Amino acid sequence: MKKRLKVASLFMTAGLLAACGNSEETTTAPKKEKTEQTSETKTNAGIAATTLKDELTIFSSIKAELDKAKEGQAIDWKMVQTSYDSKLKGGVTTAAPEIDEVISSALAGVESKDLDENVARQLVDKGIQSYFYKLQKSTQATAEEAVKAGKTDEATAALSDIQDMSETVFIPTAEKRDASYGFKNEDSIGQAINSGLTAQEEAITAKNIADFNVAKQLTDKSIYRSFYLAALGYAQKIEDGVKAGTDEKELQMEQAEGYGFLLAIEESLAGGDEEAVATLKERYDFSKTKPADVKFKEIESLFAKALTEKIDGYHEETQEALEKKDIDTARVEAMEANMFVIAMKPTLENRLGKETAQTVLADASAWYALVEKGDLKAEKTGDQITDALEPLN
Repeated sequence: MKKRLKVASLFMTAGLLAACGNSEETTTAPKKEKTEQTSETKTNAGIAATTLKDELTIFSSIKAELDKAKEGQAIDWKMVQTSYDSKLKGGVTTAAPEIDEVISSALAGVESKDLDENVARQLVDKGIQSYFYKLQKSTQATAEEAVKAGKTDEATAALSDIQDMSETVFIPTAEKRDASYGFKNEDSIGQAINSGLTAQEEAITAKNIADFNVAKQLTDKSIYRSFYLAALGYAQKIEDGVKAGTDEKELQMEQAEGYGFLLAIEESLAGGDEEAVATLKERYDFSKTKPADVKFKEIESLFAKALTEKIDGYHEETQEALEKKDIDTARVEAMEANMFVIAMKPTLENRLGKETAQTVLADASAWYALVEKGDLKAEKTGDQITDALEPLN
């Protein structure tokens, strides 16, 4: 019963269950003991090894410099280039060479005056954020292995790194999405990230790898949700801007923002539908698609197609695990599926209607409860969810 209450509270935070009361929740990062151990990022030859602390500090400096453009001030691009090359490029190139290519091309474009500065600053900013998302995922894997091996100190150090990335990079972005979509309390993405981190911390202390892996999905997929909704939101802004006669350079900047956020999640999305992701990349690429040709309905449909395919896959894997009586694996697969359902809530309401969307979310909660008990009847409830999502595929 204790475990079920714990998972119910996670769903409450992720937006699957109805809110209880009207108390305001904050998105303050969970308190944690700072450890002197920090992750070192592998680098290319010729570039000094850099700690995560260095990378986050440099990112903050670069972002502050890029944000000067919002106040009409000139950006010191030499400072941005030097900072990126000295402290970030090595890690980005190793973890995600395609992201380094985007960032380096943007910086080169500014230097040659072939690229608008506002477009370039978005590609650099969002490209680095996407790198940190990928680094977060690899650090989660490190933490998971440490928990499995009973190495609590190593797991705690890895989670501390994820908390630092969240505080500097992910939660500020999540809070922007919360504001733009009107997410509060149990719908808040920032709150969900922090709740996931807290649950992971508790699982490490309890040396409970099963609970750790479930909580990891809450953290990771909430960050994913933030990046996905950011990209989706820019499609709407672009279409609205075209209708309002907004300057094309500004619209291209918004395309660049969407493209930058897509970089973080495109590999995962392609696991659902490669063709849909290829089209998404084209639509957000201002060198291939004019802002006037970016249509929100198409973008929303492409994202939905890829995500529903992923949800279907996790439902199948959950049922297979249940039939093997592997409840720990089933819980993780089910949580992944449900986190993607939560991410799609705005689309579910938009395409299926609010009533159907609430039914799907309620079914997802009931389905997880059955999965957690190892009840094979979960398949019937799961089918209700995938059937309801079929029109989006």
